[in-house]
Parts: sequence; structure tokens; C-alpha cells
Amino acid sequence: MSHARITAVTSMIKNGAGKIPGLLAVLALVPDPRKPRGRRYLLVFVLAVAAACTLAGAKTFREIGDQAADLPQNVLRDLGGRLHPLRRKIIAPSETRIRTLLHLIDTEILDGILGGWLRDLADAGKLDGLLTAIAIDGKWLRGVLDGQVKLFSAMLHEEKAVIAQRRIPDETTETTQVRALLEHVDLDGAVVTADAVNAQRDTADYIAGPAGEGGRGSAYFLFVKGNQPKLQRAVFDAVQRDCPRDPDYAELDESHGRVIRRSLWVTDAENIDFPHVRQVARIRRDGYDAGGAPVSKEIVHAVTSLDGNQASAADLAKLARGQWGIESVHWLRDTAYAEDANTGYAGNGPQAMATLRNLAISLL
Repeated sequence: MSHARITAVTSMIKNGAGKIPGLLAVLALVPDPRKPRGRRYLLVFVLAVAAACTLAGAKTFREIGDQAADLPQNVLRDLGGRLHPLRRKIIAPSETRIRTLLHLIDTEILDGILGGWLRDLADAGKLDGLLTAIAIDGKWLRGVLDGQVKLFSAMLHEEKAVIAQRRIPDETTETTQVRALLEHVDLDGAVVTADAVNAQRDTADYIAGPAGEGGRGSAYFLFVKGNQPKLQRAVFDAVQRDCPRDPDYAELDESHGRVIRRSLWVTDAENIDFPHVRQVARIRRDGYDAGGAPVSKEIVHAVTSLDGNQASAADLAKLARGQWGIESVHWLRDTAYAEDANTGYAGNGPQAMATLRNLAISLL
């Protein structure tokens, strides 16, 4: 089974002039759920208007509708609008029209197409041979159905572009959805990072296992905490055997009005009972106030299938920091877009709105 991105986006690139298509060409690939008769607006036009208004900061369906009504004719034309046969101007879709269509569209297809397109944009400017780091994490939509809607996303560390997203079924958790989320994501030359909830044997087997045995032949970097007490203790003991000693890597972070010293110790994963593990790490974060007095200390552990030749201590420290980049995207969705206060719960509306926010943040 091929695990390449199965989207029409990559096919369009291969069959064309080798150039990445524009957003309108990509949105035109989303199937229209309406019957052909009586369509007043093309679906690609409605999606483009919604995406443009979200880029401009619209938080809800109503704000998208209000902003759409104020768009000038030249913008509506560039977004794919057509002249009204009688009024001889382009009419913007109403809030009701936009909301109804976003509730109806297949959001899995929308996420797959836009995620593949964003990945192609990121890869177009990347040098060959560099390790691609992909963070995965889940997010509750707190304002929807009493917080029962949860989405699972994958994001490129460097570009902060969300390249995959899917809704987690109500009866399960994100730990069972790693395979489904990454199934169509290209993991060739990639390392997948995740927080402690995804430090599961099945996840490690799927990401780093041989392709002939149902794995992806890629690499992982997984945090380990109290939800895996035996693994956490084994990693602690492995690092502790060589301590006390100076850290293998240390850095001082004075950004965002804080002072944090990060120290990392790495050792080989001998006798660690976890699939495909090559190295284990301890990360210590010490926080200081402006006067240099210590105010906080945090210690976490991690396992990785990367060996010492593939990733140094500095590389592992960068992967650990990069995992929290997906949290910053979720934070933007909650603050700039007030996602947790949004109650647009009908149909696929919540996921469609989250997809538009991911698109806007990724492009910006």
C-alpha cells in the first residue's frame, strides 16, 4: 500500500508544468454536495470568500458574512465570483449561504486537499536531504456540544503549517487515530514528534516499523511521563546511570520576557523495552526571574528512534522545542479566533471553520 499523499493536488502538479497551483485551483477540487440544479454560487467561490475573510480575522460565520458583504468588486472577481445576470455585478454570498455550505461539505476531503497543498508549498522551498519534523497533537473545541468535538492535527515544525487534520470519533481518543491521521502524509525522511499521551507501543511501531510489516519506516521523538510509569522509570534509570555529569547540550532562552535554561542529557537506549528506540533523553528546564533568582524547574524524559548519527543532542533539543509549536497554533486559534467560544455545532461546520483557521495561520 502506498502511503504517499493521495490528493488531487499532487496529481495536478505532476501532470502540469511542475508549478504548485494557486488556492482557487486547489479549492476547486473539493466536491460540491449540492444538486446541480439551482446553484447560485460556485462552491469554490464560497470557500474562497470564507478563506479570505478568515485571513482578515473573521472569527465566526456571522463575521465572515459581514466581511463578505463589504468586499469590493475586484476582490470578489479575483476570488472567482461571477456577474449577476440582472444586476450586472458580483453578489457576495450571505452568511446563511456560507454557513450552510460549510456544514455540508466533506471536511475530510477539504483537510486532505488543503493539507497536501500546504505541504507542497513548504517542500517547494526546502533543500533536499534535510530532516522534516512533524508534530501531532489533539485539540478540544470547547464551545461545541459541551466540548465533545476533538480534532487531531499534524504540523510542520519549521513552517508552522498544518498539513493534516481529522476529527476524532466520539467513542475514542487521539491515541487510536495516529494511523488514520498520518496515513496520507508523506513521512519519507521525517521524524514525528508527540506529547506523552501518544507514547504508545502501537504508535511507535507504526511510525518506525518496516514498511513490509505495516509500518512507515520513519522516525519518532516521543515525550514520556507518568501515563507510562514503567517506561518512564526505565528511561530515568538509563540516564541516571551516567549522572551526575554535565549536560550534552544546554541553551539559555531570554525571549518572551522570561529567562529559561534548557539542559539535555542523552544516552543509548540499552535494555529499554520500547519498539525501535535508539536513544533516550532527559530535558530539564530552569526558569529565572529578571534578577536571576530561580522560580521554576521542570524535568521531562523522551524516547526516540533516531540514533546518534542521525540526531545529536542539539537536534533532539530542537525537536523537543518544536513539538510545542503546534500548541502555539492552537493558542492562536483560541485567542485570535476565539475558537473555544464558537458554538457553530451543526454538521461539519466546526471542523470546516477549524480548517479555515489552520489555513489562515499557516499562510500567514
